[in-house]
Amino acid sequence: MANAKTDDVTTGPVDDGDVRLRQLGYAPRLERGLTTMGSVILTLSDITPAGSLLIVGIAVVALAGTGSVMAYLAGAGLAVMVALCMAELGALFPIAGGIYSIVARVLGTWASFLTLLSYVVQAIFLPASIALGVGTYLNSLNSSIPVNLTSAVAMVVVTGLAMLKIHVNALMTALFLLLEMVVIAVIAIAGFSHPVQSVSTFVHPQGLVDGRLVSFSTGAVIAAVAVALQSVNGYDAAISFSEETKGSTRNVGKAVLYSCLIGVVLELAAFLGAAFGTPDLTKFLGSSTPLTYVVEQRWGHSAATVLTIGAVIAFFNACLAITLQMARVLWASGRDGIWPVPVSKALHKLLPATDAPWVATLAVGFCATILCFLSNIVAVVTFVSVLTISIYIFVGVTAIVSRLRDKTSARTFRLPLFPLPPLLAIVGAALALSQQTRRDLVIVVIIYLVGLAYYLFYLRSKTAAIAALRHAQVSE
Repeated sequence: MANAKTDDVTTGPVDDGDVRLRQLGYAPRLERGLTTMGSVILTLSDITPAGSLLIVGIAVVALAGTGSVMAYLAGAGLAVMVALCMAELGALFPIAGGIYSIVARVLGTWASFLTLLSYVVQAIFLPASIALGVGTYLNSLNSSIPVNLTSAVAMVVVTGLAMLKIHVNALMTALFLLLEMVVIAVIAIAGFSHPVQSVSTFVHPQGLVDGRLVSFSTGAVIAAVAVALQSVNGYDAAISFSEETKGSTRNVGKAVLYSCLIGVVLELAAFLGAAFGTPDLTKFLGSSTPLTYVVEQRWGHSAATVLTIGAVIAFFNACLAITLQMARVLWASGRDGIWPVPVSKALHKLLPATDAPWVATLAVGFCATILCFLSNIVAVVTFVSVLTISIYIFVGVTAIVSRLRDKTSARTFRLPLFPLPPLLAIVGAALALSQQTRRDLVIVVIIYLVGLAYYLFYLRSKTAAIAALRHAQVSE
């Protein structure tokens, strides 16, 4: 376990990560074992371009039909706006708690707790839904392979690997990520090497209803933007890894933006290639796996099988990266004393040999493993997209308020064209939110109401105690 340093908070370069942490009232404890490239690799693995396309892309096509191309383009643009905001904020507040810790500094405890709650729910559901992709695609190769049991075993293995040193995990995810790049390249080349569909096909949204092509509304496309955003989501993980990233705090902002841009380009290349290269539009829209359909039609069943194996690797890699990120968010919430004392103290524990937040990691892994046995889990987590959009609105508002209120802090990474990016992020996210199903909106409202009740009746009265706890940690 890394020992807390005792030097004055002003010692060292002003952009040094540990110096900045102490200025913010935290004692550096996690080992800084990540380069900027290592952070980008882990974050890209969290985004998992190939895995997201092969799962989330199916839902986008189902929702918007041929309008899925516009949905992905709009989602990509919105994601870049949000990433610019996150990059500036992450460099200014390089804290492992990520967005929730930043929101706390700018908007206050109530808003930060709602943001944290969004992450906690994602920590419960996201790893399990991705792990089920491992079992589902393995089952497509061999029907005798049980989906739920295989997914649960994969999650157990992921939890064990997440206990290793962070730079070891970065190396592992880098190797898996290379294989993901192959999957992306195969899909993109299969489509762009033989483009069949015209641009006009995707300008006027159509989809399948009872086996027939019918026109889809603009609302369907806007609703699909939220799901497309979920596909490229994950670049905020670079902030969660900020206390383990070497060098200037600017590197945190760079890791956020680079990860987003690379992830967006890769996903757009594959999705647009598959869309324009599909030989039969009706079969593409009706396929349960539209992206692998294009590869199979172009190069045969064997190529599709290889692609499926690549997809399994992508899902496993995503599980590992997401577990690493969410464990650090929970660890930071324990450090901040957000939960009752016994829970907070447990979550704040580090494994001496590797500096891994082992209790937080086990909590994420245990919940995900149990949920893997629920066959309908993928259907249950559609509301996660609503939580993601809600976080984006908080991010946009935080970026604006931070600039207006704080004119003295050194911003080692500054988003350009302020306030355009955060305004576009807020408007775009709100528009996408307006088109979500009533069921998903109600679920999120209930989650937030429970969160506000917890804040009002418990957390608000503990604010002074939490500040004292943090001061004691820095003075150790």
